Amino acid sequence: MLKMKRKEFLIQFLGALGANDIEWSREEANYISGRVIYDKNDPEEIQDFCWNISENDVPNSSVLDLVKLINEKGLLRIDQISVTRDRLYEMYNGRRAAKVSEKEFSDILEELQNVEVPMIKGDVEVDFYFIHE
Repeated sequence: MLKMKRKEFLIQFLGALGANDIEWSREEANYISGRVIYDKNDPEEIQDFCWNISENDVPNSSVLDLVKLINEKGLLRIDQISVTRDRLYEMYNGRRAAKVSEKEFSDILEELQNVEVPMIKGDVEVDFYFIHE
């Protein structure tokens, strides 16, 4: 079975940051790239990205669950989480059969906040996509 963890994670991560669609460009063992589309009718509302990461190094399923929650509930203001850590923890555990401790949640949130996906203009990294508190 073909692994798709990078794409699945990026769909949620970039979606939380406002992407309406993603066009995939290149996929290699340690690299994936594409184009984030914010508005299909406006060519200015497109941003290229790349992520130098293998399928095995993608954040784990707990981090994916957190970014899915953030995306589905629209919990970002630009790139900042718009609810308190306590509220996010409650919401996260409310979706899970197996609850996590505050320490486990803190580690999950920290791993998400360590994700940086470079934005590309031409062949140059110009900024990063990231999520923070």
